[in-house]
Amino acid sequence: MPGVNAGTGYTLSLQMIVTVAILVLLAACTPGTPTPAAGPTPAIVKLLATVFISPTPDEAQIAATRAAIPPSATPAPAAASPSPTVYVGVFLGAAESDEEGPVINPALLQAPTALIPVTVASGCPAQADPLFGTTWQADNLLVAALGCPVELVGSFTGPVQVFERGVMYGRPNGGEQWAVAPRSEQFWYLPLALAPSPNAITPPQGLLPPSPGFSGMWQAAQGLSDALGFARLEEQQAALSTQRFQGGILLADGSSGQVFMLLADGSAHGPY
Repeated sequence: MPGVNAGTGYTLSLQMIVTVAILVLLAACTPGTPTPAAGPTPAIVKLLATVFISPTPDEAQIAATRAAIPPSATPAPAAASPSPTVYVGVFLGAAESDEEGPVINPALLQAPTALIPVTVASGCPAQADPLFGTTWQADNLLVAALGCPVELVGSFTGPVQVFERGVMYGRPNGGEQWAVAPRSEQFWYLPLALAPSPNAITPPQGLLPPSPGFSGMWQAAQGLSDALGFARLEEQQAALSTQRFQGGILLADGSSGQVFMLLADGSAHGPY
């Protein structure tokens, strides 16, 4: 410029440059008032900073690392799933509900490896009714074959007819029937009475035909009519009692006081 020497011009230019630089630094350091933005709050974006750790950190770096990374808490062990209770003993039956648990004999829990002896009662758990007496018990082999009672005694009034060589018994109203021939030690049995025989039966003089209630069985059962023969008396009613056993039945005739033992093999014994 005219009137300004070169040295002065260089000095002014240098001052202008310094002044501009100072203004720029002041503008960068002065915090500006942020203008609130309208609309939804912007999402905060987290930036991951990569920190370079030298292979051989010094004491200051180690201390800074410890301060930046707090010690992690030891995780608590996971709770184990509950296991079912182990019961020792003999399972005696299903419980009424799952909450009550199995039914266990408490005596076995005291000694799980021991076996409780089973005591078998001598004789039969049930006994023959006293109304049959004791005479029929004289033969041990027959008593053993008869076995133990399986029911209580049953008493009723039923038809009876005496024959030449035996007797026939029945329950009322066409129930069970028995025909006993003591001489041949045989008996016959029907769970239900048969209908009366339509055939005419002509007995010898002085004897009688079987009654209508017994005639069906008397003619139908093989060998029965020959074993019993014809009737000596008319049918009559009598007090009868029966008791079933494992191997047969005891039958008591209250009108005559006689007892018969009828075994499952078809043999008849008595009267006692």
